[in-house]
Amino acid sequence: MTSRNTSNTSHAKTLLIWLGGVVAVIGLIAVVLASGGSSESGADHPDLQGAPAVTGDSLAPLAQGAHTDPESGSPVPTVVGADFSDESVSIENNGKAKMIIFLAHWCPNCQAEVPEVTRWLAENEVPDNVEIISVATSISRGRENFPPSDWLEDENWPVPVLLDSAISEVGVAYGVSLFPLWAMVDPDGNLIQRISGAGQVDMSFWTSTLAAL
Repeated sequence: MTSRNTSNTSHAKTLLIWLGGVVAVIGLIAVVLASGGSSESGADHPDLQGAPAVTGDSLAPLAQGAHTDPESGSPVPTVVGADFSDESVSIENNGKAKMIIFLAHWCPNCQAEVPEVTRWLAENEVPDNVEIISVATSISRGRENFPPSDWLEDENWPVPVLLDSAISEVGVAYGVSLFPLWAMVDPDGNLIQRISGAGQVDMSFWTSTLAAL
């Protein structure tokens, strides 16, 4: 009787160990599936790896509905960074006026603005002394339309894109609190005006105005 009980106990322990192993494997599979099954869907996605170098004083945020920009005339921060392909993109005082647009992939107004600007650029020439630069900022893999690199590629976006950091250092430096946000900069690197909202920027007016400075 004792031998039979010992055998039964041994079989029970073996069964529990086997079941425990199955549960552990199932749990591991669940974790992998929850993370998307690929490291690129996590925090190490290339679009979350921006490492721009920002120098200069930050601009105060532009309040919604503001009629004047409190930072008008202030020097804008200098940024040295790269695009989605790790090609150099910078915002520097190089003697050219600039139109800088800050875009968030999850922002409906940004999604409306990008194709409009793309169409305008296909039909019009930008003066040689004016630069248009875009900044992909406020990037979150947990929000819709991620990743921004795919979105802008699908839109055939022709403007150089500076990839912001995961904590939006460039956006913070430029006082971005609304999307899309345009920053108009004179040839000396000073802010003229920031404008927020889709369809609020007359591209013909601003490119010709900046070219004349």
